[in-house]
Amino acid sequence: MTDPKLQAAYDACAREPIHLSGAIQPHGVLLAFAPRSGEIVAASDNAGELFATDAQALLGQAIDELFDSHALELVRANAAASQPGDFPRLAGLVNAGAWGELHYLSVHVRAQLIHVELEPAARDSGEPLDAHAMIARLETGAQAAPFFQAVATQVRELTGYDRVMVYAFRRDHSGEVVAQALGGELSSYLGLRFPASDIPPQARALYLANRVRVIPDAGYAPVPVHTAAQAAPLDMSFDLLRSVSPIHLEYLRNMGVRASMSISLIVDGRLWGLIACHHPQPRPVGPRERIAADVFGRYVSLLLGTRNLKQIGAAEAAARLHRDRLEQALARSPSPWATLREQSEALLGALGADAAALVAGDGALLAGADFDPAALAPALAWARTHARHAPAGTAERADWNDAGHGPAGLFATPLDAGTGGWLLLLRNEQIEHVRWAGSPDDAYQLDAGRLTIGPRTSFAEWNQTVSGTAEPWSEEDAERAERVRLLLSRHLDAGAQREAAHGEAGGRLVRLDLHGHRRRLVRLANLLTDAADHLDASRRAQLEDAIAAMEAALASPADTERRAAG
Repeated sequence: MTDPKLQAAYDACAREPIHLSGAIQPHGVLLAFAPRSGEIVAASDNAGELFATDAQALLGQAIDELFDSHALELVRANAAASQPGDFPRLAGLVNAGAWGELHYLSVHVRAQLIHVELEPAARDSGEPLDAHAMIARLETGAQAAPFFQAVATQVRELTGYDRVMVYAFRRDHSGEVVAQALGGELSSYLGLRFPASDIPPQARALYLANRVRVIPDAGYAPVPVHTAAQAAPLDMSFDLLRSVSPIHLEYLRNMGVRASMSISLIVDGRLWGLIACHHPQPRPVGPRERIAADVFGRYVSLLLGTRNLKQIGAAEAAARLHRDRLEQALARSPSPWATLREQSEALLGALGADAAALVAGDGALLAGADFDPAALAPALAWARTHARHAPAGTAERADWNDAGHGPAGLFATPLDAGTGGWLLLLRNEQIEHVRWAGSPDDAYQLDAGRLTIGPRTSFAEWNQTVSGTAEPWSEEDAERAERVRLLLSRHLDAGAQREAAHGEAGGRLVRLDLHGHRRRLVRLANLLTDAADHLDASRRAQLEDAIAAMEAALASPADTERRAAG
């Protein structure tokens, strides 16, 4: 952004505490009370209408005075079972209010308060979503259609939303619609990319914490939440009814969307993407449907996580084969540099790079058919500035090379402390032809009078060609580079230095192996934790035992690592 007023307004928007919205959507009622005293410390304005009183009068009142023993038992049992960060639990159906009307009761604990949410039970809600049917149809459909398309199709067929999109986040937090199922009323966004500013950091954090978010009617008027005089602002991060940002509501209306539901896709603890559902008319979604959507989202996340683990494992296995080949050749060779030149293909395969440079003393080796020697000087200059004390990488050619051609990605790691030697990895430029949903430079409109921003009004396709960038470097790339560095240090040093290098490399390799083992176990434990959330008690206990065993396995390598380091 070049307009300082627009930038200031955008920064203020990014700091908006949307978890402290102080209001709810009007299709339910919210109460929050202190567990020990039972005193109500927060009540939505419409709670007064439900309980035939004034909402302010509810503050300080005992929760026991509002519900019968059955409802109170459900509230306390579900609050006791709730863990920090847990999604609200559907406790059951209860009679609530002055007329004892039937409501769905959801309960969770946040900031040492028990949150109670009530939603009227619709009499003609129709057939609820069946998560097991969605999963079964996905497994069947995935055989005939690409996976993401099968996901979008199943969600649209079983929820009735007019447009369902699978939206994948990129490393820069922009997102792209990778699959879509349309009903006909809303326009297509397939293949379009949306700027990171469309879903700011605090919104992404809430999507990570709250896996299903529903807006039945984007035209609603927010219902204020009253809090006791001495109470802190109510943290509504996990409240199902929490009112969303007015900017987001305007954003939906600008899209022609009246109702929405989002299902988070979470892989390895990160927000991978969303299943975004849009409808041109108001569309209520009940608690049972939300649970089904949550189960389905967790299943898709599980498949994505499993696929991710397989891809990482396959890449590491391939790199290990190249490393072993390189190790064997160096072990038999009286001339390491000559061997490295002969085995440049194995060197690149072990590194996962398009080209590489090895610089040590007066020796230099350039590997890769497309390596331009002119790139070596700027690569070394960047390495000496940015990677002197620890490995560093960039995916942007402009960061290290003024030339308008050649490799774009650079990763640098010092060979050994104080020697001045370097291992440099390079990746080829990936030219992208990006189809944006509106110009990314016009993501917001500035209200000059109030110095606030609103969302753009146009989502018309806007094309851009992006050059000078490469695939970003991953944690696995850094680990592969470190393994090759250790291998090289054992064979390029001479005499006493070689013996010392062997000892240092051996200990470091043990720590790398343990770190990789721990990371894989953490990922597996995350997968199992996701799978456990909607199981019955006995099956959840079995999975918790498996997770405990994994945690014990995680502790064991840590002990081994400390002994190796000591």
